[in-house]
Amino acid sequence: MSGGEGPPAVPHPVQGEVVYLQLPALDIAASAAFYEAVFGWSVDSVQGRFEAPGIIGEWTTHCPPAGDTGPVVWILAEQLGPALQRIEANGGKIRGRPESDGGHRYLVECDDPAGNRIGIAVPIRRRTESQTLVAVRDVEASSRWYRHVLGLRSDHGGPTYERLVDGNTLVLQLHRFESDHHHGTIGDPKRKLGNGVVLWFGETADFDGTVARAADLGATVVHPPLRNPAEGEGNGPGHREIWLKDPDGYTVVVASPDGEAFEPSSTGAEVP
Repeated sequence: MSGGEGPPAVPHPVQGEVVYLQLPALDIAASAAFYEAVFGWSVDSVQGRFEAPGIIGEWTTHCPPAGDTGPVVWILAEQLGPALQRIEANGGKIRGRPESDGGHRYLVECDDPAGNRIGIAVPIRRRTESQTLVAVRDVEASSRWYRHVLGLRSDHGGPTYERLVDGNTLVLQLHRFESDHHHGTIGDPKRKLGNGVVLWFGETADFDGTVARAADLGATVVHPPLRNPAEGEGNGPGHREIWLKDPDGYTVVVASPDGEAFEPSSTGAEVP
């Protein structure tokens, strides 16, 4: 590309396309914070403007909130539970239970902080994800260990139960042995822990940082960083691993992304 060429042309809107959205607000800063937290919109709370996928717009205090009247804007969210929690945590109000729309998506209506009625649509996932739960002696201590080593975030907290997440994705659950939760106790603290159990955390982009943080904690190292498979034995997953013991004796494996330690074929053409 020559230096005189400008940025790629933006497709011009076509007739009938919705290109701008005005949303009534009582407190522009509160509405901006709501839509940023719940849907990830890019907001300018000073100017009262926003950018969302496929549309731009503004909040205005010059007209009353729609409430139960007028059009309802339906907005896509990726995950149902986190979206509903963010709605309530940021001044919104959920209107009833989510409903399945033909098994393709969940639909639920809510009010934003100004009282505008909006709809939330969440695609139903077709895969079952692993959501590991382990029993531990000290939930808060184990939470600190996993948050430090893996860079996870607490999504619950407390001495009885913990959810550790990466972004909005649940990675690990911790449950105190002695706690008689509504589903009863989990495990037997008198028995030896960790036998035959491996907690595997793959596709870890910050592998070197994980190794360094484990060293900061003085974590027990079962196997120092190694390549899987060993050097010279082909590629297979072609990643690196470190094997550790967590505070309760569970074996924890952290692996870099598959292919991160890929070995090019010696017979392949050289890359200029």
